[in-house]
Amino acid sequence: MPRGSFRQQQWDARQTAILDTLESLALASGFAQVTMDELADEVGISKATLYQHYPSKDAMLVDLIARRTAQFSAWLDSTADQPPVERLRQTMRYLMAEHISPLRGLISLSREEVLPVFHNNPALVEQHAHALTTLADIVEQGQAQGSIAPDLTPPAVISMMWALSNVSMHDYAPLQRAHPGPAAFAEQMILLFQRAIQPQEEKTS
Repeated sequence: MPRGSFRQQQWDARQTAILDTLESLALASGFAQVTMDELADEVGISKATLYQHYPSKDAMLVDLIARRTAQFSAWLDSTADQPPVERLRQTMRYLMAEHISPLRGLISLSREEVLPVFHNNPALVEQHAHALTTLADIVEQGQAQGSIAPDLTPPAVISMMWALSNVSMHDYAPLQRAHPGPAAFAEQMILLFQRAIQPQEEKTS
Protein backbone atom coordinates (compact mmCIF):
# COMPACT_ATOMS: atom_id res chain seq x y z
CA MET A 1 0.00 0.00 0.00
CA PRO A 2 1.54 3.38 -0.98
CA ARG A 3 2.61 5.35 2.05
CA GLY A 4 0.64 8.42 1.05
CA SER A 5 -2.61 6.64 0.22
CA PHE A 6 -5.81 7.52 2.07
CA ARG A 7 -6.06 4.02 3.56
CA GLN A 8 -2.49 4.24 4.81
CA GLN A 9 -3.19 7.63 6.36
CA GLN A 10 -6.22 6.15 8.12
CA TRP A 11 -4.11 3.24 9.35
CA ASP A 12 -1.38 5.55 10.68
CA ALA A 13 -3.90 7.85 12.38
CA ARG A 14 -5.61 4.89 14.05
CA GLN A 15 -2.27 3.49 15.19
CA THR A 16 -1.35 6.85 16.72
CA ALA A 17 -4.73 6.98 18.47
CA ILE A 18 -4.16 3.50 19.90
CA LEU A 19 -0.79 4.46 21.37
CA ASP A 20 -2.07 7.80 22.68
CA THR A 21 -5.03 6.10 24.34
CA LEU A 22 -2.89 3.35 25.82
CA GLU A 23 -0.63 5.96 27.37
CA SER A 24 -3.58 7.87 28.85
CA LEU A 25 -5.17 4.74 30.30
CA ALA A 26 -1.87 3.51 31.71
CA LEU A 27 -1.26 6.86 33.39
CA ALA A 28 -4.67 6.62 35.04
CA SER A 29 -4.63 3.01 36.22
CA GLY A 30 -1.28 1.42 35.37
CA PHE A 31 -0.18 -0.47 32.28
CA ALA A 32 -0.91 -3.91 33.71
CA GLN A 33 -4.55 -2.99 34.38
CA VAL A 34 -5.32 -1.88 30.82
CA THR A 35 -7.17 -4.57 28.86
CA MET A 36 -7.48 -4.94 25.11
CA ASP A 37 -11.28 -4.64 25.45
CA GLU A 38 -10.99 -1.36 27.35
CA LEU A 39 -8.45 0.00 24.90
CA ALA A 40 -10.57 -0.85 21.87
CA ASP A 41 -13.63 0.78 23.46
CA GLU A 42 -11.73 3.96 24.28
CA VAL A 43 -10.27 4.24 20.78
CA GLY A 44 -13.69 3.53 19.26
CA ILE A 45 -12.69 0.49 17.24
CA SER A 46 -13.48 -3.20 17.42
CA LYS A 47 -11.21 -5.58 19.26
CA ALA A 48 -10.56 -7.36 15.95
CA THR A 49 -9.35 -4.09 14.42
CA LEU A 50 -7.11 -3.49 17.42
CA TYR A 51 -5.52 -6.91 16.93
CA GLN A 52 -4.90 -6.08 13.27
CA HIS A 53 -2.62 -3.30 14.49
CA TYR A 54 -1.09 -5.02 17.51
CA PRO A 55 -1.13 -8.68 18.55
CA SER A 56 -0.42 -7.80 22.19
CA LYS A 57 0.16 -4.99 24.65
CA ASP A 58 3.88 -5.76 24.57
CA ALA A 59 3.88 -5.00 20.84
CA MET A 60 2.27 -1.64 21.59
CA LEU A 61 4.83 -1.00 24.29
CA VAL A 62 7.65 -1.52 21.78
CA ASP A 63 6.18 1.15 19.51
CA LEU A 64 5.47 3.47 22.42
CA ILE A 65 9.04 3.28 23.73
CA ALA A 66 10.38 3.73 20.20
CA ARG A 67 8.17 6.77 19.62
CA ARG A 68 9.13 8.45 22.87
CA THR A 69 12.82 7.71 22.44
CA ALA A 70 12.76 9.10 18.90
CA GLN A 71 11.05 12.26 20.15
CA PHE A 72 13.67 12.67 22.86
CA SER A 73 16.57 12.11 20.45
CA ALA A 74 15.15 14.59 17.93
CA TRP A 75 14.68 17.17 20.67
CA LEU A 76 18.22 16.58 21.94
CA ASP A 77 19.62 17.06 18.43
CA SER A 78 17.74 20.37 18.19
CA THR A 79 19.83 21.78 21.06
CA ALA A 80 23.15 21.21 19.27
CA ASP A 81 23.90 24.94 18.95
CA GLN A 82 23.89 25.47 22.73
CA PRO A 83 26.86 25.14 25.13
CA PRO A 84 27.22 21.67 26.74
CA VAL A 85 26.11 22.61 30.26
CA GLU A 86 23.11 24.50 28.91
CA ARG A 87 22.17 21.47 26.79
CA LEU A 88 22.18 19.31 29.91
CA ARG A 89 20.18 21.92 31.83
CA GLN A 90 17.61 22.05 29.03
CA THR A 91 17.50 18.26 28.96
CA MET A 92 16.57 18.23 32.64
CA ARG A 93 13.82 20.76 31.97
CA TYR A 94 12.55 18.57 29.15
CA LEU A 95 12.47 15.51 31.39
CA MET A 96 10.93 17.30 34.35
CA ALA A 97 8.20 18.79 32.17
CA GLU A 98 6.81 15.24 31.95
CA HIS A 99 8.21 14.47 28.54
CA ILE A 100 9.22 10.85 28.47
CA SER A 101 12.86 9.89 28.61
CA PRO A 102 14.12 6.48 27.55
CA LEU A 103 13.08 3.87 30.12
CA ARG A 104 12.36 6.50 32.77
CA GLY A 105 8.84 7.12 34.02
CA LEU A 106 7.32 5.64 30.90
CA ILE A 107 3.54 5.56 31.39
CA SER A 108 3.86 4.51 35.02
CA LEU A 109 5.62 1.28 34.16
CA SER A 110 7.82 -0.61 36.55
CA ARG A 111 11.26 -1.78 35.50
CA GLU A 112 9.93 -5.33 35.65
CA GLU A 113 7.36 -4.46 32.97
CA VAL A 114 9.65 -2.43 30.71
CA LEU A 115 13.01 -4.16 30.75
CA PRO A 116 12.04 -7.59 29.33
CA VAL A 117 10.29 -5.93 26.39
CA PHE A 118 13.17 -3.50 25.93
CA HIS A 119 16.01 -6.01 26.04
CA ASN A 120 14.24 -8.39 23.65
CA ASN A 121 14.10 -5.73 20.94
CA PRO A 122 17.50 -4.91 19.39
CA ALA A 123 16.12 -1.83 17.62
CA LEU A 124 15.02 -0.33 20.94
CA VAL A 125 18.38 -1.11 22.52
CA GLU A 126 20.16 0.59 19.62
CA GLN A 127 17.85 3.61 19.77
CA HIS A 128 18.40 3.98 23.51
CA ALA A 129 22.16 3.58 23.08
CA HIS A 130 22.16 6.38 20.50
CA ALA A 131 20.47 8.76 22.97
CA LEU A 132 22.94 7.83 25.71
CA THR A 133 25.88 8.26 23.34
CA THR A 134 24.68 11.73 22.41
CA LEU A 135 24.45 12.68 26.10
CA ALA A 136 27.92 11.24 26.76
CA ASP A 137 29.30 13.27 23.85
CA ILE A 138 27.79 16.42 25.37
CA VAL A 139 29.46 15.68 28.71
CA GLU A 140 32.84 15.05 27.08
CA GLN A 141 32.52 18.23 25.03
CA GLY A 142 31.86 20.17 28.23
CA GLN A 143 34.90 18.59 29.86
CA ALA A 144 37.07 19.50 26.87
CA GLN A 145 35.85 23.10 27.14
CA GLY A 146 36.43 23.20 30.90
CA SER A 147 32.79 23.66 31.92
CA ILE A 148 32.30 20.16 33.39
CA ALA A 149 34.56 18.57 36.01
CA PRO A 150 37.07 16.29 34.23
CA ASP A 151 37.05 13.66 37.00
CA LEU A 152 33.36 12.84 36.48
CA THR A 153 32.61 10.05 34.03
CA PRO A 154 29.80 10.57 31.50
CA PRO A 155 27.74 7.70 33.02
CA ALA A 156 27.96 9.38 36.45
CA VAL A 157 26.83 12.74 35.06
CA ILE A 158 23.98 11.18 33.06
CA SER A 159 22.84 9.05 36.02
CA MET A 160 22.75 12.11 38.28
CA MET A 161 20.74 13.99 35.67
CA TRP A 162 18.19 11.15 35.39
CA ALA A 163 17.94 10.82 39.18
CA LEU A 164 17.37 14.52 39.86
CA SER A 165 14.92 14.75 36.97
CA ASN A 166 12.76 12.08 38.60
CA VAL A 167 12.57 13.69 42.04
CA SER A 168 9.11 15.01 42.87
CA MET A 169 8.46 17.62 45.51
CA HIS A 170 5.29 15.69 46.39
CA ASP A 171 7.55 13.02 47.91
CA TYR A 172 8.39 15.53 50.64
CA ALA A 173 4.89 16.73 51.49
CA PRO A 174 5.05 15.08 54.97
CA LEU A 175 7.77 17.58 55.96
CA GLN A 176 4.98 20.17 56.32
CA ARG A 177 7.30 23.00 55.43
CA ALA A 178 6.78 25.72 52.89
CA HIS A 179 8.07 24.55 49.55
CA PRO A 180 8.24 26.12 46.09
CA GLY A 181 5.90 25.40 43.24
CA PRO A 182 6.76 22.70 40.69
CA ALA A 183 8.59 25.06 38.32
CA ALA A 184 10.76 26.54 41.08
CA PHE A 185 11.45 23.07 42.49
CA ALA A 186 12.59 21.89 39.06
CA GLU A 187 14.96 24.84 38.78
CA GLN A 188 16.43 23.97 42.18
CA MET A 189 17.12 20.41 40.99
CA ILE A 190 18.79 21.84 37.89
CA LEU A 191 20.88 24.18 40.04
CA LEU A 192 22.00 21.26 42.22
CA PHE A 193 23.00 19.36 39.10
CA GLN A 194 24.91 22.29 37.63
CA ARG A 195 26.82 22.88 40.86
CA ALA A 196 27.67 19.19 41.16
CA ILE A 197 29.27 18.99 37.71
CA GLN A 198 31.23 22.25 37.93
CA PRO A 199 35.03 21.99 37.88
CA GLN A 200 36.49 22.18 41.39
CA GLU A 201 38.10 25.59 40.87
CA GLU A 202 34.71 27.13 40.05
CA LYS A 203 33.21 25.72 43.24
CA THR A 204 35.93 27.22 45.43
CA SER A 205 36.22 30.58 43.68
